Amino acid sequence: MTQDTSATEWATGYRVAGGPGPTSVDLEELAQVCRVLERAADRLDRASWALLRAAQACDALSPAGLGARRALAAAREGRGAPWRVAEHLRRLAAALRRVVELYTQAESVAHRALRCGVVAVAGTLGEMPLVAAAVGAAGTGLAAVVGGWALAGSVSRSVLLRRPDPIGRAVVGALAAGARDLPGRLTADGRAELEILAVGAFVRAARPGLQIPTLRPVPGGARTLFGPLPPAGPTALLVRVDPPQLPTPRTTADVLDNVALSYDREPTLRTLGMPEGVLSVQRLTHPDGTRAWVVEIPGTETWDLNATNSMDLTTNGRLLGGLPDDVTAAVITAMRVSGIAPDEPVMLAGHSQGGMVAMSVAAAVSSAYSVRAVVTVGAPDIPQPAPAGVQVRHYRHTEDLVPQLDGTPDRPAAGATIVTRDLGATGGPAVPSVDEAHAVARYVETAVRADRELAGSPGMRSFDAAAGDVLGPSGTTAVTRQFEVTRDPAVVAAQPPRVLPSR
Repeated sequence: MTQDTSATEWATGYRVAGGPGPTSVDLEELAQVCRVLERAADRLDRASWALLRAAQACDALSPAGLGARRALAAAREGRGAPWRVAEHLRRLAAALRRVVELYTQAESVAHRALRCGVVAVAGTLGEMPLVAAAVGAAGTGLAAVVGGWALAGSVSRSVLLRRPDPIGRAVVGALAAGARDLPGRLTADGRAELEILAVGAFVRAARPGLQIPTLRPVPGGARTLFGPLPPAGPTALLVRVDPPQLPTPRTTADVLDNVALSYDREPTLRTLGMPEGVLSVQRLTHPDGTRAWVVEIPGTETWDLNATNSMDLTTNGRLLGGLPDDVTAAVITAMRVSGIAPDEPVMLAGHSQGGMVAMSVAAAVSSAYSVRAVVTVGAPDIPQPAPAGVQVRHYRHTEDLVPQLDGTPDRPAAGATIVTRDLGATGGPAVPSVDEAHAVARYVETAVRADRELAGSPGMRSFDAAAGDVLGPSGTTAVTRQFEVTRDPAVVAAQPPRVLPSR
């Protein structure tokens, strides 16, 4: 495991894990080093006592004996004395042991809950997980929403979070007021992604009955649940005519800000206004005439299974299970239609479900395109890793539960950096709500602050260099193309050349 954690990063509420870094060790190997150091210190103590006994045995009355006693005393008490070195080794072993303890304890409360306790928490629902999933699979959107809220609400009301359920309050308040804009309120700013809390809770609760033959129960459970679902139907990719031109990104935070614009539905003086199911492909032209590309992918936009909008619960489940999904296929088709050449550098970016899609695309197109960098925010890991040579950066908030729904601990590596921010320790709300911690706007803020406060740290350098190859120097210009991903039968019928292959 490669780790890079400086005192500055801890002090500012950030933790950077991964990247090339100055060290690359396994924690068990580090614990073994501690034991070796302690054994060496014990032997040095014995050597110190041996020097003392040898000095005492010398005849102090003879000149030779007196000289030997003085030499032995100098060896035992000098700067390189065995007992001094032993003391230094013990301090070093204690410091390394503390490092092991910190990394061992660094798993978030959410991960420990999913790994160890979520079965007991979800069990408070009785048969609700099975009912919610069964009714949702039948295609009843309202039942999927209510079932998802019940599952997520049960987790967020539990002692594991010790805070009220924000989604439950939103649903109950909206229903009581007879509001018709509930879906818009729950999907604003990318927060609909919280519905995969329900998927994670259900998979973990149902694991014994499903008899999932895997050491990673979430991917195995997702395959068991979503693999047998009937196909969602043909998916089409509609090229938007005269799309709004997104700002030319200069930093990784700018790229993520463009992802956030995908959630703006109504045009205003400050927002562009986007329909649902939109992904953006920006062609960047560097001052020297070379081209690069940035693909920006939003997260979940509907809680329904097999919805008209492909950015739905079905796509979430299939991504978690490592199954083929419509949005990954749509992004690959959009890249081909946009005219990306095999040797032109590409950066993929996504929020939550969009982050999972970005990783899925990187794994699928390694031989066809030159993907240099992938950046995700608030996204769980998927079974397929990025290919060698692709730099990956995951932004995660300590208070955000969604990235932990893969059910496995974070595994940073030389090509994958995980930047974790504790919102409460970096000027955010003392106890941010679940939906606030997952909001894409907060992740954009985190990326901006990380660029400012962590620039140049060892774990950040490799990704920043790869992103710089794509984003280019000052003077780079951008042209934005946008695509709508939809299962609307009317659109599918009207767009036969761009109907995606069925899974």
